[in-house]
Amino acid sequence: MLAYIDYPGDRKIITSLAELINEYKSFPGALISTIVMIGGVEINEDYFKAWVSITGSRRIIEDTYGEIWSYIKGVSGNNDIVSLIMRAYEEAGDLADVIALSNALKLFLGFNIYDLGLAVIYENPLSVLNGRRVELRRGKTLLMKKHLMGDLKLNTALILQGELNDKVVDWSNPGVLPASNEIGDESVSDPAYTLLSLNIGLTSKPSSSELTLLNSQLPAGACTGQVTILPLTLSNSMVMKLIEELKKQGFTTTATGISIIDAVKCIKHDL
Repeated sequence: MLAYIDYPGDRKIITSLAELINEYKSFPGALISTIVMIGGVEINEDYFKAWVSITGSRRIIEDTYGEIWSYIKGVSGNNDIVSLIMRAYEEAGDLADVIALSNALKLFLGFNIYDLGLAVIYENPLSVLNGRRVELRRGKTLLMKKHLMGDLKLNTALILQGELNDKVVDWSNPGVLPASNEIGDESVSDPAYTLLSLNIGLTSKPSSSELTLLNSQLPAGACTGQVTILPLTLSNSMVMKLIEELKKQGFTTTATGISIIDAVKCIKHDL
């Protein structure tokens, strides 16, 4: 497995389930700041114990645990997981439950919300704090609701991405991503949301063994293989560690700081 904890002051790359669970035991909140890049490990109840300590949403958590086991045993399929996501989205008061659900799918089944053709988008908290609300309309909206994120109540939308031929791997969000917006003269943007807005699909599972890692910390370079968006907070040293871990998993990588415009050209095979 391979994951990244994107928590201020404690950012790290995690390469084993035991290491990840130990992080959650010392600080359960790290679960919400986790981005699972490569999963598909044996189910671990400590994950769900950490989740319940954060939100207390026992019904959603029990349903998720049971549905994952049913999927592993071959009793349920993708449609059942989609129904679980929609039900959890409607019932959850906190966006943390939706994030934890998507991470649980990725960690134990190897796919998340993205890979079922869905995505959850939410108002960027920075925009809301600056008095800018935004109506979320992207793709085919299935459900819309307000969810809590900390002390903020944000507009959120569960959307259907549709059948999109061009796809990027998003390893900067757990299937739940902030919408871009303008604050004064400054843009508060997320690369994955920008690409989704350009009708480019988001997935968590690479379909190629060659990856172009897109991160602002990296120098500009060539573009080969599938474009993969990395967290903006990854330092150069962590990118290098990530590349080494991906190599062990059978991936060859090109690390580059190409712009979104060039990334689109790469996805469209024009670069």
